[in-house]
Amino acid sequence: MSLSSLHLDAFFAAAQSLNFSQAARELHITQSALSQRIKALEEDVNLTLFVRMPRGVQLTEAGERLLRYCQARNSLEEELLEEMKGSKTEGLGGHLRIAGYSSVVRSVLLPSLHGLLKAHPNIQPHFQNAEIRNLPDMLLTGMVDFIVTDTEFHRHDLECVPLGQEEYVLVQSANAAVSQENYLDHDPADRISHQFLASQERPVPSYRRGFMDEIYAIIDAAAMGMGRAVVSRHLIDGNPNVTIVPDHKSMFMPVLLYYHRQPFYTELHKAVVATLSSECPPRLRLRPIAE
Repeated sequence: MSLSSLHLDAFFAAAQSLNFSQAARELHITQSALSQRIKALEEDVNLTLFVRMPRGVQLTEAGERLLRYCQARNSLEEELLEEMKGSKTEGLGGHLRIAGYSSVVRSVLLPSLHGLLKAHPNIQPHFQNAEIRNLPDMLLTGMVDFIVTDTEFHRHDLECVPLGQEEYVLVQSANAAVSQENYLDHDPADRISHQFLASQERPVPSYRRGFMDEIYAIIDAAAMGMGRAVVSRHLIDGNPNVTIVPDHKSMFMPVLLYYHRQPFYTELHKAVVATLSSECPPRLRLRPIAE
């Protein structure tokens, strides 16, 4: 049995947006026509691909598997068309969708991939910052093709490539008086300060919290004396406005690249993995800093 491309295209559009109205607009068809095509596909495979929720739809496990197939099919088709058109002589092309947390996207991922993107201008990059807790769903629902996280999770359908590790240290302003009871985090769900203090093998002190949304705002606020902050050491290398608080040992966290396991990968996909594997570790290496 072969699956209808018309039905697969309808499913792919809906699975990417999880919004039938938006998918129908993208395909220039009515929402009723989109629903009929997806229903026909479900009948063909004898599986439910979407479940309706109070706030929209979600993919079933079968839907997630079919989405990964559609993504691989789309990428391979895109690569084939480039080769047939002769644009391959201009280098790699296609979409590069990658998400990570704020302390690695700007400082590690972007500079690591800069050379690849400059050498292959036909690649369309899409970098996304996200909270660590949201990254797995972004990969599993097809929002991105790669995620970089510090959290291990074990699934047989995912590949994991270690890229190095971050060294977390406690910093405060080098120039302003600082309350030792104030700690700066991303948001109320961010546990990095608690994890760091709990790793010190001493009682966790009581402390107040402030929230700065992203890592560079946290570093700036710490430099202004608004509180102490637990940050990656590579982010403050050479920053004269913050200093590492003595008598606190470093905490180390892995930096991990995840993507879906597939029987075939495009040349772009292989180039991204190879580039990150070689370029990220030097950017995450431990370097001395004046304390």
